[in-house]
Amino acid sequence: MNTIIFQRTGLRCAVLTAALTLGGTLAAPAWAAAPNATAPAQTTQANKSAVVDEDVTMFDVVPGTTYLNGGVGQASEERMHKDAHHWPLRMTFSTKSSNEFVADVKLKVFDHSGRAVLRLKDAGPMTYVQLPQGDYRITAAYKGDTLTRDVHIGPKGMDANFHWVM
Repeated sequence: MNTIIFQRTGLRCAVLTAALTLGGTLAAPAWAAAPNATAPAQTTQANKSAVVDEDVTMFDVVPGTTYLNGGVGQASEERMHKDAHHWPLRMTFSTKSSNEFVADVKLKVFDHSGRAVLRLKDAGPMTYVQLPQGDYRITAAYKGDTLTRDVHIGPKGMDANFHWVM
């Protein structure tokens, strides 16, 4: 009986360790992934509560490609705009004449040789990507309508806006 309990406990510890390690990786701040960015000043306080940001997700999808996806709600949109200068490729997705943001965009980004560097099945309404300078092709599909853009990311980055008229 003790062996079974030990095995379960060992498995639980392994799963917990893996989850905490992965969670730490996923929770890396945006400035950590940005080239030539400086870390914000350390202003930790023992009694300050942690803020969890569920609207913004950042993680590696394709080896070497990191992205930030979010912008749902005014607070999330403002945070993403504030951090935009750290991201070379900045995409927004909207529809209707009022420029209403949309999500659930099927997004693919290809490098100049046609190799996929990012694939998302539910991007938007704002997606920022860490990519080196160069030429890329972006395809974004929303409700069956696909838009394609050829873009060049230069030293100041690139804003690519996708707008569907429905």
